[in-house]
Amino acid sequence: MVSNAHGELSLAQPAAAVGAAAPQRVLKRWMVVGLRPVFALAGVGTLALLVHKVGPRELGAVLSGAAPWLPWVVLLELGRQCMDGLATRCAYGPGARSVPWRVLARAQLIGTAVSSMAPAGRAAAEATKAALLSPYMGGGTATAAAATSQAASLAAGGFISFPCALASYLLTGMSLFTLLMLAHGVLLVLLSVGVRACMRAKRPGAWLVCRFSRWALHAEQFQASARCGALLPWSPMRAFLCSRLFQVAQYGVLTYAVGIDTSLVQAFFAQGLYLCALAVGSLVPGQVGVSDGAFALAAGVLDTTAARAMSVALLGHLVQLLFVLVGALIPLVWRIRAPLPAAPAPACR
Repeated sequence: MVSNAHGELSLAQPAAAVGAAAPQRVLKRWMVVGLRPVFALAGVGTLALLVHKVGPRELGAVLSGAAPWLPWVVLLELGRQCMDGLATRCAYGPGARSVPWRVLARAQLIGTAVSSMAPAGRAAAEATKAALLSPYMGGGTATAAAATSQAASLAAGGFISFPCALASYLLTGMSLFTLLMLAHGVLLVLLSVGVRACMRAKRPGAWLVCRFSRWALHAEQFQASARCGALLPWSPMRAFLCSRLFQVAQYGVLTYAVGIDTSLVQAFFAQGLYLCALAVGSLVPGQVGVSDGAFALAAGVLDTTAARAMSVALLGHLVQLLFVLVGALIPLVWRIRAPLPAAPAPACR
């Protein structure tokens, strides 16, 4: 009787806490679920208005004329995917040898589909890859590698924004486009350093261990992996920079395909436009409507019509959709039996 009474008394407070927290979790879940279709509908609505404004017939003529160039854009996208996968492998360091290449390729393609459709796509993609690769590396190490890869991606996006801002300056002077690209570059580099500093700090890890004892082993693996190497993860960052250069080449091909007199400066300017649109429309699936509007606004800078400028973004969406479909089908047609969950020692990067 005493032990039962003691058990009831000791369980009363956690049960009340769980009951109080449950409505908050439900509200948060409904907000996330409800906001996604709202942002998606807003993006589609914006795209429909833009298409109506520039003229569906003119837009269709430009897109049909550019269609023969799409295979080259797809090949460049494959090269970009290879660089992104290599960046993930570099984030794991020497321990990545335990991850088969086919498993890494599968995770990369699935992560690409997630990044195109989920809010905050890059972070969602890295979390997806960490979940798929954790049986080979251990949960803490995989999470640290995902966070390192995210930081490297931020740094690469920041550094590539500076030549984009220079291209914008050569085309427009110290315009709003130039200032936005400069601010974007500085902000991303600072965010990258901040993410890595938080990963390596002792207090957050100690707080996590005290608060959630069952995560103690993962937290120790995470911080041991995060403290290896430099504050800026140079190896994965270089791979991501190569990925961005592939994307610059993509925009060079796309601008030429729609009939714009293309130069290296315009290709970098188009890349900078895409990166700024990506930052503004991170909650919109695929940045539908956001990047299209950015390119339509910049038609004068590219010395072309709004229909041709907007076609660059639309063709980019088409290639993106192709890889979303591939990534969505892969779990159904390409299954891999994962090994037993591993917990190897963290490897320095």
